[in-house]
Order: sequence, then C-alpha cells, then structure tokens
Amino acid sequence: MHHVLRGSIFLTLTLLLCSAPCFAEVEFFGTAKVKPTVYSNFDFNDSVDDKPALNEGGWAAGEHIRSELRLGWKASGEKWRIKMIAEADLIYNKDNADRSFYVGATKDNQPNTGSEFGIERAEMGYTFNKYFDLSTGWDIRYLDIKSGGLLYGDDHPFVGFRGALTDSTKYELLYLPIQNREIINQIDALTAQDWRVYTAKVNQTFDTGAGKLTVSPLAAFSDNEDKNAEVFYYGLEILGQLGPVKPSFEIIGADGEFDDIGGVSGNDISSWALFAGLEMPVNRGFNPYVAYRFTQGDDDQNDNEAEGFVGITDIGRFTPLMGMDGNILSEHLASGASIYNSPLYSYAPDRAVGGNNYGGIGNGSSGNNPGQSLIAVGTKGDLSDILPNVTYKAQAFFIWYDETGNLVNVKTPGKKVDDYAGTTFDLQAKYAFNKNFSIDYIFSAFVPGDGIQDQVDADDTAFVNALTLAWTY
Repeated sequence: MHHVLRGSIFLTLTLLLCSAPCFAEVEFFGTAKVKPTVYSNFDFNDSVDDKPALNEGGWAAGEHIRSELRLGWKASGEKWRIKMIAEADLIYNKDNADRSFYVGATKDNQPNTGSEFGIERAEMGYTFNKYFDLSTGWDIRYLDIKSGGLLYGDDHPFVGFRGALTDSTKYELLYLPIQNREIINQIDALTAQDWRVYTAKVNQTFDTGAGKLTVSPLAAFSDNEDKNAEVFYYGLEILGQLGPVKPSFEIIGADGEFDDIGGVSGNDISSWALFAGLEMPVNRGFNPYVAYRFTQGDDDQNDNEAEGFVGITDIGRFTPLMGMDGNILSEHLASGASIYNSPLYSYAPDRAVGGNNYGGIGNGSSGNNPGQSLIAVGTKGDLSDILPNVTYKAQAFFIWYDETGNLVNVKTPGKKVDDYAGTTFDLQAKYAFNKNFSIDYIFSAFVPGDGIQDQVDADDTAFVNALTLAWTY
C-alpha cells in the first residue's frame, strides 16, 4: 500500500514538474536621475511672470526638481527575449511623492502627470531566423534618430518585423497604433480618434574603401483619423564614415490631404525637410561638428495648402550630433510658455500658428507652422587626459524662420516679421565619480532674434540651468 502511495505521489510530482513553466534567469537593472532645474524667461519677457512649461514630470515654471526613477528587468533564451522598464517621472512635491492623484484629476487647475509607477517601456521578441525577427511592446523605435530626427522616434506601441536579408542588407517594418480610442455607446465612424502609422526601412551598407556608408530608403504612411488626415512620408538617410569624417544626412518628403468634410474639399499637405551634418574627430577631447537642419514653412494659412512640415514625432533632442537631453530648444517652448512653439523633444517650431494639425508629439503640430533653417556648430569630447572623468559638449544654433507670412508682428503692426528667430547656446559638462554615479550640468540660453522680438515686443534671453544626479545599477 505504501509503495503504491509513494508511487502515486512520485507520479503526481513528476507530472506537475513537467507541466510547470520553464524558468529563466532574470536580470534586474535601473537608473535614478534627480534633476534640480531652473526655467527662466521662456516668453522672452523678463517683465512678465513665466507660464508653466511641460516636461516629462509634469508642468513646471521657475525652479523645480524632477526625478526620473526606473526599474527594469529582462530575460532571454536562444530565440526569445523580454524586457520591461517601470518608471515614475515626477516633479518633487508632497502630492506626487508619498501620495498620488491621477491624470484627469486636477489640483490648483493643473493636471497631475507622471507620478504613477507603471510600465514605461516593454519589448517582447522572438527570432525565428536571421531573416525574420518578431517584436512587440512599447519600447523605443525610430526611423531617423541617428541623423536629424525629423520624422520619427518614440516609445509608442508597436508590432515590428526585422531581419538581415544579406550581411549588408537589413530591413524593418513597423505598425504603430499610436491612438486607438473608442467612446462607449457611440458609432465609431462618428467619433474615430484613431491614429495608426505604417513604416518600412531598408539599410544597405557599402564599403567605399575609405569607410562604410549605410544608405537607407524609408517610407511611412500616417493614417490620422483623429485629424482627418492621410500623409505619406518618403525619404533617404545616409550614415557612416569616410576617412576621418563622419557624415550624416536625411531628406524627407510629405504628401497627403485632409478629408473632405461637409462637402468642403480638404486642404492638401505638401512639405519637406532636410538634415546634413559632418563630424570631424581630431582627438579624444575635441570632436567638432557642423550641421544644417531645415523644415519647410507655410506662408499662407488661408489657402488650401498645408506646407509647414510636421513629422510623426520630431526627436531632435536625442539625435547624436545636435541632441542634448535638457537643452532649452528641446524643452517645451509651447502651450503659451513661448512664442517659438517647439513642443517637448522637437527642435522645430511645429506648433506655431495652429490649424491644419496632422502629427507631431501629442498630435498637436500645425501644417501652418513657419518652419526653420538651423545652422549648428559644436564640439564634444572626453577630457580625461587633462581632467580625469570629465566629458563635455558645447554647441551654438543659429535659427531662421523659413516663412513668416503667418506670424503676427505686435512690435510694428502691419510689418512682416523678421526671418531671424534667434541664437541658442548649450554647454554640458559631466563628471563620473564611478560607473554607478555621475553629475552633469547644463547651461542653455536662447537669445531672441528680431523675428521673436517682433512677435513679443521684448528682447530678454531665455535660460535653462539643469543639474542631473544620476545613479545607474
């Protein structure tokens, strides 16, 4: 009897073990960044109190402390992988430190954002073979973040396929359901707020003998029902190295239209944008660069054409050549805080003027915007040979509006707004105490040109001073 009982128990345990999930080793990692910051004169007028600007932690004006707290974990096997990163991003105050109120709720007429701790990024993937890899989630995906960031880079939800067709030819296809909103008990056709994007990109690498170049044709279709707009983007990106020089280039065209509404023909969308840059490394401590960034502007908001370039998400803030995480031009110079009207992460004034919206971060950018021509010069490097553990980046941007026909001159009414928007200067210095802790400081200024002074009748410089205390583990 006991032998039978023991045999039954053994068989039961064996069956349970065989049916149990296969465990995998899980790796935990994380970062904690604390950012004491001061915003000043985003409206370029020192005699007027500043309005709040939006950053990743919420609305802020003047001095504030933002924290970005991330806890990640990942696991993988021979063909599968999974990664998740939880994040709380908040402005220091008692309401979102040891307590929380939610998006949609308000206090002192300001909504809470960022304080809820949730999955900020996730990616699940399976590699069937070298030709076909499946991934999904809401991790960073991009089309041109390695060059000018004119078109798309973000952590929107996605389903993606990629692979290597040959050793020198790779591809990626993405489906991005950016918005999928339904209103209960209402007909979908009358309340559609969906925004879906489909992208394709091929990377073809050539060995020129003087270095390798990757040429990447790309295309995207933005089916933006929320704004009644369909836009087809097409372009080319080139990255690589030729001898000591590192060139980067992209050109993007946009063609589409707004839907007919009430029998009235919708406006046409036709625009383009361009980026070109050269980095010329001299030594470890001195890597100068020059770059040019252009987005077409619109000159007449009352015609039937939306010619101001609007990407799916302008991601200039995180591009390798001109990007800086926290410089003034990539802060939220919009929503009333600034006449320049570049939203968070963007370098272009794509929220200026308003109307004919068809994309951009938050789907709030205008096809009537003035566009820009931006010339950048800068350098970066590792100063360890003379200052151990110190790295830096310094750059200046010279910014012109492409078109000013839609901008209003309040300084001299009736006169056309000047083309020159202004000059920005950024300096970032970082000291790494060790691989787990560092401190960096950013000083960033936006000196308004005549084009901005005409619109605000003031000429005060805008500033960002930001300190980052960063722990990595």
